[in-house]
Amino acid sequence: MSKTFSNTYILLYITGLVIIIAMLLSAVSLGLKPQREANRQCEKARQILKAAGYGDVDKGEANALFSQVTRPEKSKTGREMYAIQCADGSQGHVVYVNGKGLWGAIWGYVVLNEDNTTIKGVAFSHKSETPGLGAKITEDDFSSSFIGKKLYDENGNFVSVKVIAKGKGNAIAAENRVDAISGATLTSRGVDEMMYNSLIEIMDNPNNQ
Repeated sequence: MSKTFSNTYILLYITGLVIIIAMLLSAVSLGLKPQREANRQCEKARQILKAAGYGDVDKGEANALFSQVTRPEKSKTGREMYAIQCADGSQGHVVYVNGKGLWGAIWGYVVLNEDNTTIKGVAFSHKSETPGLGAKITEDDFSSSFIGKKLYDENGNFVSVKVIAKGKGNAIAAENRVDAISGATLTSRGVDEMMYNSLIEIMDNPNNQ
């Protein structure tokens, strides 16, 4: 003779099971949190070092090298910044930049020269941009196009670096612009706005050098 259970018993059993599983998952998540944070820090260090000219630094060496060549700086808005010795021996500043792409958050690190007028390198990341299109902001072909670009125009006004479709930005000096990613208009516009809005925060005299 088979044993039957009341609906109340079944409901309590399922509820208890769900609670136990949730507690186990929470415990696993908490246990892995230090490792996730370590991985995040390592990836950040590798991005910044690459933007500063050190190339693709090995994961096992990134944090140590990052500690040797950088020190935290304060910005007037609280934006994350570092002083850095670049791979070529020059001094510079690292600025965290963040904004919104087509589908979600975009962010990265910009390495500037010592007087914050010229870009020495960039490294961008994204949450959910389209592979083969907006996701190209992480690729070397795009990031390398920012190297050597100027943040001020010939009159000393802060203009950042404009991200404009190829052939449509001739009115803007070549040193103040880069080509947008073909087929990724909204992501490119997001990078343009991210650069301007983030970098102007740390400029002492944005309208006049």
